[in-house]
Amino acid sequence: MAFGVFAAWLAVICYCIERQTEHTTQQRGAANSSQLLTEARDAVRAHDPTAFGQLFGSDTVGPQYARRYFDELFAHPVTGLDVTTLDQQDTRFLVLRAVSSYQSVCSAWVVQQDGGRSVLTAVPSLLADPCAVPTSEPDPPFATVDVHGVTAQEADERHTRLLGEVARQ
Repeated sequence: MAFGVFAAWLAVICYCIERQTEHTTQQRGAANSSQLLTEARDAVRAHDPTAFGQLFGSDTVGPQYARRYFDELFAHPVTGLDVTTLDQQDTRFLVLRAVSSYQSVCSAWVVQQDGGRSVLTAVPSLLADPCAVPTSEPDPPFATVDVHGVTAQEADERHTRLLGEVARQ
């Protein structure tokens, strides 16, 4: 009798834990690649590493990946921030491009399907490099939009003025 009560109690506890886990786990990624792109853009523009991290498939990145990536990306003013998708050699990528400290920045993540949802993975593609700029194309021009409200041209003008002020002192 005592064994039966103990087994029933244990079964109820296991059932409750399972139900709680199902309801508290946040779904990763997005319903489709278009929604994934929209959510990635929103997260990047809002500087929200938590939302960005939720777009990655489980076990494809560590728990601090998105925060560390954003720390590096936004360590200096960023201009021309653009997040797009690109299909290359039968692989879909989410590509982030920007200019930081007058240097082009490009990061790309493979878009995969996981349980019917589109997710990102930080495992690089060995077949395609969406950040490679073909040699026939010129360097991308400085963009006119800035996350912080300053274009690359305005930043260059401010830098020139600051150098002039320092030289006069």
